[in-house]
Amino acid sequence: MKIGLFKALVVTIILVSLSSAGASYIETFDNGTQNWDYGYGRNWSLGTTNWESSGGNDGAYISGAANDLYAAWTYDTAIYGDMTGTNLSIDTMITDGARGNAQFYVGRGGSYYVSNSWDISLDTSWTTHQVALDSANFSQWASGNSSSLAYVLSAPDDIGIFFGGAVSSGAGNFQIDNFGTVPSTGAVPEPATLALLGIGGFLLRKRKEA
Repeated sequence: MKIGLFKALVVTIILVSLSSAGASYIETFDNGTQNWDYGYGRNWSLGTTNWESSGGNDGAYISGAANDLYAAWTYDTAIYGDMTGTNLSIDTMITDGARGNAQFYVGRGGSYYVSNSWDISLDTSWTTHQVALDSANFSQWASGNSSSLAYVLSAPDDIGIFFGGAVSSGAGNFQIDNFGTVPSTGAVPEPATLALLGIGGFLLRKRKEA
């Protein structure tokens, strides 16, 4: 009985700790493309999103032709909820010499915020990119509306990878896996979490003494 209570308390502590750091959700693409799209060129012509059942990091992944790639995105954002206080994360890999820069982006109602860019030509093996969703790492896209970052993160309706002024070029594919949000590191637990941690430590000590 005591062991069962202890396990339940540990699970509760973990869940509360995660909730205090912001919601998290990762798209692994294990069951398909999960409503992702690709856009090519400045006219936003749609390309075919390819789903591969294996070979990702790990498991399944999605991919598309890199040549003239402009953006990869999803409007299916309700599953993310409020993204405040999280890091945006993605695993990427390119093949056959594709090159260009990529940026995370998050949008709502025509307002967009983009992260600092990275050089995709360096991602010749699966590489994880992770950026905190805050004003230090995301700047407003001038071509969009001017809503605040806090407003956008509270209920985003468009998230993905934006290629902006450095459109990807070269042969090959741009591959995506494990896109989503993870709790920011170093989050300070809320008072309720601290109380649970204290109770958990007390019960653990009592269990060792028994």
